[in-house]
Amino acid sequence: MVQFKGHEINEENNGYVEIILHLDTSLNNLEEFSTELGYKTEKLDVQKAALTYVKKHLPKVKFKQIKVMVGGILVATMLGSVLVVPGGNQASAADSSVGITGGQLGVDQITVGNFTAVVLNGKTQSTFTTINDFSVSDPTGSGAGWNVVMTATQFKDATTTNTLPLGSLTVAAPGLTELDTGSSSAADITKRSGTIDTATGTTILSAQAGQGMGSYTASISPNALTLKLLPKDVKTGTYTSTITVAINSGP
Repeated sequence: MVQFKGHEINEENNGYVEIILHLDTSLNNLEEFSTELGYKTEKLDVQKAALTYVKKHLPKVKFKQIKVMVGGILVATMLGSVLVVPGGNQASAADSSVGITGGQLGVDQITVGNFTAVVLNGKTQSTFTTINDFSVSDPTGSGAGWNVVMTATQFKDATTTNTLPLGSLTVAAPGLTELDTGSSSAADITKRSGTIDTATGTTILSAQAGQGMGSYTASISPNALTLKLLPKDVKTGTYTSTITVAINSGP
């Protein structure tokens, strides 16, 4: 059996060391050593024994190489395992980390034009106006999805108590394009039209979980806001409504 009677450690500037193991050639060990000394080596496993010795006696030592010596004769040399990779290539590795913090969901303020003035004619009429383009962004990094809701207050005449019925104002479905090429696909985000002068309004945009990550431009076609006027409900006056868009987390 291969045994060692001791070791030496030679330190180097890079923090690694060279380990020298001295082979024990006493008693029956003489029969198992180097052919240069005239002994049998068929069952000799010097390298395995050397690594086992180092693992047991020097477990925390970073070694560049191990040399096995018999007297002044070099029997075997092994590179440190930290310096050897499969295929014989040498490499070193170090960990690196990066911290990523999410931002907040965002939607621009909107600008809404005034509706075209109406002259009553005893029939159902509609009047229209436009909404400017606005941006929507999800920099949260959560992948939770989001939704944009458009609501409008009931139309009221400031000088009287007259109102227009709830459910009179509708919006067309918006278009959506990516502001940044790295954003999730705008095609995967749901676009809806609907009535907005109600308690809940209409969810005009909806991104499912894992979608809508990035920044986008929402655009609503000209005359996208439609106010429907029924003769039985309309009295003369100047009516005003406040229109709002809000973004919320989740589809």
